[in-house]
Amino acid sequence: MDWAPRDWDRALLLWINQPAGHNGVLDKLVFDIADATLIKGGLFLAFYWWLWFDRTMGRRRDIVVALTAALAIAILSRALQVGLPFHQRPLHTPGLGLHVPLNVDPESLNTFSSFPSDHAMLFFALAVPIWARSRWLGAAAMVWTLLLICLPRVYLGYHFPSDVLAGAGLGILLMLVLCPLIAATRMPDRVLAFKAAHPAAFYALAFVVTLELAILFYDVRHFVLDAVRLGKMLVA
Repeated sequence: MDWAPRDWDRALLLWINQPAGHNGVLDKLVFDIADATLIKGGLFLAFYWWLWFDRTMGRRRDIVVALTAALAIAILSRALQVGLPFHQRPLHTPGLGLHVPLNVDPESLNTFSSFPSDHAMLFFALAVPIWARSRWLGAAAMVWTLLLICLPRVYLGYHFPSDVLAGAGLGILLMLVLCPLIAATRMPDRVLAFKAAHPAAFYALAFVVTLELAILFYDVRHFVLDAVRLGKMLVA
């Protein structure tokens, strides 16, 4: 019997999710991995800081280009989730047969579309410049992204496998397209000139930007939502 792509998507989801809801320790471990900023953006951005100070691994201009592209991809991933037709998460899809993990609130993330996965878009994109410097490190970054960032989110019912696959493909493609375009401009040189003229201000701003990038602008997004709600309340 031939299966439609949607059937394969659901079958793979349910296979990954199968152990959920039976063991509180396992569910809590997967939840903590999925929720850990250190495991996700923390280690990725720490690696980029290491590249910045280790001149043997490449030019600082290339790092500015890569992180600028990553910022654009992080913003675009959220714009796609908002702009594309709403895609319900497995956790909220009736009749799917998903095993809800014991420590997951069934109502979590129910107002956010799941397609494409913003985690997959950003972190697979960040793995591309690492691959350009070292095939081994780049492959390790992609495996890390798949197994420790994306797979737990499928297990917990936050994403279908297709959400992750689409996010990964878009992130890699956008990084490959954006980096040459950004590198052709004078923007990276202006950033480096600002660093040379105002190192204290540069590193303070760089810390804040990479911190927000590591958490996918979680704070900024929620402050924006709060501002929108407040504006609606004031004009009501």
